[in-house]
Parts: sequence; structure tokens; C-alpha cells
Amino acid sequence: MHIFEELLGWFYIHWVTITVILHISVSLLTSLHVLLFKENEGTSLAWIGLVILSPIVGSLFYWLFGINRIKRLAKKKHPKKSKPDFRHQEKPINFHHLPKHWHPSIIAGHTIHPVNYLANNSIELLINGDIAYPAMIQSIHSAKRYVVLSSYIFDCDALGSQFINALAAANKRGVVVNVLLDGIGIGYSWRKSDQALNKLGVKTARFLPAISLTSIRFINLRNHRKILCVDGEEAYIGGMNVSQSNVVKSAVNPIDDVQFKVTGPVIDQISQVFTEDWFFATGELIQFPLYNPNDRPNTTQQTSEQSVVARVIQDGPDEDHNKIRWTLINALVCAQTSVKIITPYFIPDRTLMTSLHAAALRGVSIEIIVPQHSDIPLVDWVMQANFLRIIEHGIHIYKNKRPFDHSKIVIIDNIWSFVGSTNWDARSLEFNFEINLECFDTALNAKLTELFNVKKQNSVIVTEAEMNDFSTLKKIRNNLFRLFSPYL
Repeated sequence: MHIFEELLGWFYIHWVTITVILHISVSLLTSLHVLLFKENEGTSLAWIGLVILSPIVGSLFYWLFGINRIKRLAKKKHPKKSKPDFRHQEKPINFHHLPKHWHPSIIAGHTIHPVNYLANNSIELLINGDIAYPAMIQSIHSAKRYVVLSSYIFDCDALGSQFINALAAANKRGVVVNVLLDGIGIGYSWRKSDQALNKLGVKTARFLPAISLTSIRFINLRNHRKILCVDGEEAYIGGMNVSQSNVVKSAVNPIDDVQFKVTGPVIDQISQVFTEDWFFATGELIQFPLYNPNDRPNTTQQTSEQSVVARVIQDGPDEDHNKIRWTLINALVCAQTSVKIITPYFIPDRTLMTSLHAAALRGVSIEIIVPQHSDIPLVDWVMQANFLRIIEHGIHIYKNKRPFDHSKIVIIDNIWSFVGSTNWDARSLEFNFEINLECFDTALNAKLTELFNVKKQNSVIVTEAEMNDFSTLKKIRNNLFRLFSPYL
């Protein structure tokens, strides 16, 4: 007891010195990590400043929010030998009779993400949950062998209960069902859908659970993918979570969105992404059935409709980092007439913004639709801070007056489109695990363009005068939060 009292007295006398030494040691270690592993100079300088000027707290924030710990872990947990080979190394590149000026883009695309472009796919637009959810639930009810579902948010509300019941019924009749939910996204609902599924015998897993006894988790890394695959015959991807809010006709706070029903050989690439995510989360390698065109009913009719050349682009803070950013840059280089973008959050980094401006300077028409009010006021302020910079060189931004449009679509000319889960912001492009379809098809582009024009009719254009009319206080607020845009 006497020794303890002496030790406590010594700490009381020297606590300032101890604190200073601890701060210097931790700050030095953290700053060295920033210098070695951060690529962006501005971000590195900001982190070092925070670490030095905010004793202990700055270092704590960096180790929690500033590190991509998944990169090395993913390589360890995703051994290449456990993956089916969808790569193209031993096969010549197939241009699928696409326009010649897109051939360099296809070559670059294979270099960015060595996965083959596949022909004979069908991509069907399902507008809002009113149309998408009944189709998805019907596919689950029709499942014979295997169902996999991945979602960022899976609310345990009236709509979520329909999915839970359909999945449980499939499991009960002998269908293998695997449901993967994000460890942070599951927290959006106070009733946990995975717990409800488990009680009914459905196998679930959480991707990077917020609390783990085996390793440290970081709340800035999230699985934002939305995937449903059934029997290797049908797949659904897009930006739509499982939530009553997407049933626009009956929702209290409706959310517009688009889901895409996919048939064709590209389904194998979609299910492979789920297989890898499930393996990462559980260590279990599942054997999902491959696409077989002979399993499809009315094969002749289906083939005549399957004209889309497509492939999956997956991205995340792992070995697939930056693949979506490079895919967008690659496509923007090939744009000849028009670029149309629908996104709930438009906060592009300098590289993407430069690519858009370069296209505009070549005379390409660039139109962007964002919500007039998103679900995150801070993001609205950041977008407002950037509007004047964005509309230079003739780029047009429209604010959709609908309650909130969560759609994520890119359309270039009459041939190329990009659909899936990715937003135009740092969170999607840096921290989230995302999945998109890169598509070539004039008929698909015509349908997407029609949807774009419908949304544009309900929008108002952003003008320079409107932005200049903001009060000084609003401009200060907007630009202050713009500094934190990579972490919103």
C-alpha cells in the first residue's frame, strides 16, 4: 500500500512531463505512419496537423478513421486459389462489335479490372421499391437451389418483414440461403433483421461488425453493396436498400431509387462478389451455382432481348481500391456528345472533377442531377460550396425537387452506362465496398436517358446568381464543412 501511495505521488508530481513524453511519442509514431501510407499530400498534412495540435485525441482519431486496414487483411483472407477464374489473362480481348473509339477504353478497362466483358445480358430497370421489391420477393419465392442477399441497410419494418418471410420460406423448403449485412448499416433499424432471420433458421453474417472479439473494426469502412442472386438465373443490383421508405406510394419519407434486374452470364461475376464478401466475413467458401442459359424458360425469347455487353466493377479499401474511380475517368475520356449523371451525393475529388471539365471543354454536354435536399444536410452544404466550381465550362447541375432521389446512374453518349451502388463522393470511392455494372447497349441507354429526362423535368437548374446570393454566413458554413467532405 505504501509503494502504491509513493507511485501515485510520483505520478502526481510528474504528470505534465509524462503527458508531454506520451504525446510526443504517440504523435511521432502516428506522423510516421501518415508519411509512409497516405498518398494525398493535403490529407497527410491535415492529419499531421491534427495529430500534433490535438494531443492524444488527434492520434486516436487517425487510428480510428484514417487507416485502411483492410488492404493487407483482404489479401490474406482472399487467396486467389479460392476464386473462380473470371480473369482475361489467357484470352484475347473481345470488343463485341462495339464502336471503334471505345476499343481503347475496353483495353484500358481490362487493365484497370481484369474481368471480361460478357455479351448476351439483359438489364431491366425497376423504378422504386413499388416495382423492385415485388419482383425481388417473387424471385426468392421461385428459388429452387440457392439465394444470396447482401444489403447495407435491411430495415426490420413492414417491408423488411416481407423479405424475412420469403427468405425463411425458401430456407424451409430446402433452398440454401445466405444473408450478409453491413456491421454499421444494421444499426439503422432498432430491430435487427439478422436476429429475426436467425430465429427462423436463416444463415446470416455481419460484414465488419462494429463490435468484434477477434479484431478491431473501423466505422468508416462499410459494405455498401446491394446484391440479390437466385439460382444463378437472376440477379438484382443497384442502390436500393431494403426499407419501407423506398415504397414511394405509401412511405412517410419516400426515397426514389432504381434497382436493376439482371439475367445473363454476368450474373456469375455478381455472385462471385458476394462469395468473396461472405468468405471475408465468415471464412466459409460457398459454392453458388453458375449461370446456365438452358435453365432459363423461354430461351429463344430471352436471347433476343439480351443485347447488353456488361461486366462487374467492384471497389473497396482493399485490392480493388480505385477501380471505380479509374473506370469513370476512362469512360469520360471517350465521351463524344453527352454525359448524364444522377447521384444523391455529388462531391467528386479533384481528379474526377478535372476529367468532367476536360470533357466539357471538348464540347461534351454534361448534365448532373442531385437532390434538392438529401438525407444529410451537411452533404447539402458541401455540395453548395462546390457548385460554383463545378458549373464552370458549361457543366449544368439540376436539383431534383422530389423528396429525396437516391438513384445512381451514369450515361455516356448512346452506348455506355454505369449503374450500381456507388455515389460520387469520397466515402463511396475511398472507404466503401461497392459494386457496379459497366454496360454497353444503345437500348439500355435509351431507357436510362428517358428516366433522366423525367427526373430533369422535375428539377431546377443551379445558377451562378443563386450561389452568389447566399449570405456570407452560409458561404462560410458551406466551405467550412467542405474541408471535412472526405469523412462525411
